[in-house]
Amino acid sequence: MLYDEKMRTDILSRLSGYRLEHTLGCEQAAMELGLRFGEDTEKCSLAAVLHDITKRLSREEQLYLCDKYGIIPCDVEKMEWKMLHGKTAAAIAQREYHAPPEIVHAIAYHTTGCAKMTTLDKILYLADFIEPTRDFKGVEPARALAKRDMDQALLYCFDYSLSDLIERGKLIHKDTFEARNWLIWQGVQRV
Repeated sequence: MLYDEKMRTDILSRLSGYRLEHTLGCEQAAMELGLRFGEDTEKCSLAAVLHDITKRLSREEQLYLCDKYGIIPCDVEKMEWKMLHGKTAAAIAQREYHAPPEIVHAIAYHTTGCAKMTTLDKILYLADFIEPTRDFKGVEPARALAKRDMDQALLYCFDYSLSDLIERGKLIHKDTFEARNWLIWQGVQRV
């Protein structure tokens, strides 16, 4: 067993309001995706409940955790500091909750994606994008694709996110480009 009810309660007690609702929705979506695509649902659950555990923290608190855990932010993360919550949440998952490496990795890359994503990596990224409390123009096509083909759904999510970031004039993390390119190199095509 990866975690028990006491640990789950402890993790969820660190969240409140929308962040708690989002996390529970992400957990629900991750477990459904895990069942659909053959991943251990307990791993999906633990990754989802931990994925945003540091999201509410300020820039200064994120940078403090980076320093504490030896995380070296890239230039994009220094400017778009909210991205750091993936890496800082992964560090908390590993150090405080003793999460296994595959869960830590999925949490670390749930905001950007990465090349060579595992099934768990893909599930957490998608669950975060499509969970039930999400309500934006592109979410319904992503949900529909996630019911049929995880990789096509992931490519759609990357394309949507990249377009959104460009439209808003935001910096784009290299891991997102690498994740999208990797999917295409694997033969994934847009539908």
